[in-house]
Amino acid sequence: MMDDRRVHDEVFIQSIDRMERIIRYLVSNLGIDDASARDERLAADILVQLLREDNPMADEILDDAAIFLCELEEGSEIFPFENRNERAANSFYDRKKAKAYIDAYWKNYNTAYPSFSHGGGDCTNFVSQVLYAGGMPWTDDKNPENHKKSVNWYCKPGATAKDSERRITFSWKIAAVFKAHWTKRVARHGIFSYTEAIQSLNELSGSVFLGDVVQFCYSGGVPYHTLAVTGYNRDPEYNIRDIVLASHDIDSNTRSLYRTMLKYPSDYKLRVYNIKLGD
Repeated sequence: MMDDRRVHDEVFIQSIDRMERIIRYLVSNLGIDDASARDERLAADILVQLLREDNPMADEILDDAAIFLCELEEGSEIFPFENRNERAANSFYDRKKAKAYIDAYWKNYNTAYPSFSHGGGDCTNFVSQVLYAGGMPWTDDKNPENHKKSVNWYCKPGATAKDSERRITFSWKIAAVFKAHWTKRVARHGIFSYTEAIQSLNELSGSVFLGDVVQFCYSGGVPYHTLAVTGYNRDPEYNIRDIVLASHDIDSNTRSLYRTMLKYPSDYKLRVYNIKLGD
């Protein structure tokens, strides 16, 4: 009978092999440099909660990874706001209700939903709750096998944080799949390098409204953090109109977009989602 340490070592080696295969996929197919894939844990940000040692679905998920990651990029051309075709969509979205939900639950987590704070991050789960509270309806093709597909977005009663849970979609809880879903659903979507966003923040802040969403992304455009817009602030030191953000994991409802971007490489990207046009 193998001792616990030997079992752990074998599982660890298998986990490393899985991660190496995902990194190779990211590098060869998405054009992400090897150093970024390894040092910034890009693969981990997309799939870490799905590849934990105790996850019996790890091999199945790994087999799906290539299809999964291809889907993220398929049909999602990148446009700045001024070149994006606007859609008169989601006029029913209630920004006041979204803001009220942010105020109520940015720190005191809503126990009606599972929390992923200790299993890969709760940021996207929280922002999905905000959108749902603002009136954005679920999309559900009624096939529980498709909870991994970006076309669906829901968190059904009784959903848990278990990796095998099918009552909550990947698009509800994982930043990269959220992107794949919402770029096709919002009224307007844009992506900017941090340099572009910093230089044009005064203008950008006039185009983003309460209950809209931003994502921080690596230089390749893959998001690693999802946040909701909760207000604005005049920063006297930099003389700019800053956008104030709320998020889980780094639990806050006063996070400065401007000062956050200053801390990261200038070629990192900012994705901005107008759920509907105007306030």
